[in-house]
Amino acid sequence: MKKILIITLAGISMHSFAYFNYQTFQRFDNEISFGINAQQGNFNTLDVAKHPNIYDLVALNLEVEKLFDVGLWLNVNVGNLQTYTQTTSLNPLGGYPFIATFNAKIGYNIAFTKFFAMTPYINFGKNANLTSFTGTYGGASINQGVSKDFFYTPGIGLRFEFPINKYIYVFFDQMYAYNYDQSNIPVSDLGNYTIIASNSQWTSTLGAKVNLWQNLQLAANVFYTNYNDYNQKSLAYLSSDPVGGLLGLPTTATGAQASIGFTFQ
Repeated sequence: MKKILIITLAGISMHSFAYFNYQTFQRFDNEISFGINAQQGNFNTLDVAKHPNIYDLVALNLEVEKLFDVGLWLNVNVGNLQTYTQTTSLNPLGGYPFIATFNAKIGYNIAFTKFFAMTPYINFGKNANLTSFTGTYGGASINQGVSKDFFYTPGIGLRFEFPINKYIYVFFDQMYAYNYDQSNIPVSDLGNYTIIASNSQWTSTLGAKVNLWQNLQLAANVFYTNYNDYNQKSLAYLSSDPVGGLLGLPTTATGAQASIGFTFQ
């Protein structure tokens, strides 16, 4: 009986300690915000002047984040691409494709102290494919890219959170994801097969949140993404003509996001 009582009290104590820690993180993680995202990326192709192709984009974002009392963490981010441009003279994608993206993360917050927590999570998303392609198939020209194509994006990640005080919070997020291409771009030049531009990505994000007044929150982050492990057929077609951007595969991207939102309990 004594052992049962000790175990019960220890369990209550651990639960109270965890909940106390969750309250510290919930001040920042329970929020809904609206933001703007800007990024610049590189293709592994060259333009007609033999300079690296570069793309720039601007997107609007809606984010909802919730840390539940039991430690379950949920983050949903919906984005709408507003502008997209390339330096390549072909520029098949246009300036305003208006493409929506969706990513949902679910994980478990492990609060070690009031000032440090770690959250492993899984991700699932549907995202615009920034691969650009211009060529011919069956005598017809093909301009295909972000406005006609998307990825399914499963992934895993680890998030580290550091509340400095009740007003300022810093986090670092590292995610690995696989972008499963849905385009199947037809190409006749190299034997009548389809290009599959699937790839993997590593994304590192460093951000901060500031609770200015009551439920008003400002947030900002910077991020870096590295794309690799492209399908060999994609690389084979790419190497056939690196100048002119017939097939542009993104290799890296750097960007920043700023947002304003409201916290809730």
